Amino acid sequence: MSLNMCVLCHPWLRGKTLHPSVDTCKTVGHLAFMIARSKRTEIVERGLDLVHRGSFASSGVAAITAAAGAPKGSFYNHFESKTAFGIAIVDQYFDNVRSTLGSILSENTDQPIFGIRRYFSLLRELGARDRYARGCLIGNLGAESSSAEDAIRLHLNRRLAEWTSILATAVAAAQRAGEARRDVPAAVLAAILLDAWQGALLRAKVERKPAGLDAFLDVLLPALLGQASA
Repeated sequence: MSLNMCVLCHPWLRGKTLHPSVDTCKTVGHLAFMIARSKRTEIVERGLDLVHRGSFASSGVAAITAAAGAPKGSFYNHFESKTAFGIAIVDQYFDNVRSTLGSILSENTDQPIFGIRRYFSLLRELGARDRYARGCLIGNLGAESSSAEDAIRLHLNRRLAEWTSILATAVAAAQRAGEARRDVPAAVLAAILLDAWQGALLRAKVERKPAGLDAFLDVLLPALLGQASA
C-alpha cells in the first residue's frame, strides 16, 4: 500500500467529506508529510535521550525506535543510516545549546561576563538533576567516535566551532567593556573555557559530584577572564 493510500485511511480523514475546493492530492500529501515529520521528530528526541543516558554505540536501532513507539523497520524511512541519525541528534542537541546560550547572553549585553558565568552556572544546575551522570552529548560523542563514524566527528567539530564562536562574541564584548583581560584573543579564551568545561563535566560524571564544575566557576573562570566574573 502506498503512503498516500495509508494516509487516506488515517483516523483524521475517516468518514470526512472534503470540500470540493480542496485539492485532495495536496491535502493528503501535506498530511503524509506532517505525519512522517512528526514521527521523525519523535525518533530524534527519544533517541537523543537514549544516547545521552547511555552511548551511541550501545543504542541500537531497535531500542531507539522502541523508545519512540515506532516499528524498527521505520527507522530507515527517516534516516539513511545510523550515522545520519547521529548527525540529527547532534543538531537537535545543539539547537538547545544555541538557544539557551543566545538567550542568556542577549539578556546580559550590558554585563557580558555575568552572562557567561550565568550560562555555565545553569549547566551546572541542570547536571545536578541526574547527579552529573549524562555529561554533555557533544563531549560524549566526541569521546566515543571512531573512524567508522568520521562523518559524526566532522559534524561535532563544526558544532564545537559554532559554540566557541558564540561564546567568543560574548568574551570580545566583555573585553571591549573592560570587564575581561585583553592580553589573550577572545576566540582563544572561548575555546579554553569550553575545553575546560568539558573536562570538568567528565570529572563530575566519574565522581558523581560537582567539585570540578565548582572549581571551574570559582577559580578558572575568574582566572581566565578576570575578577569581574567572580
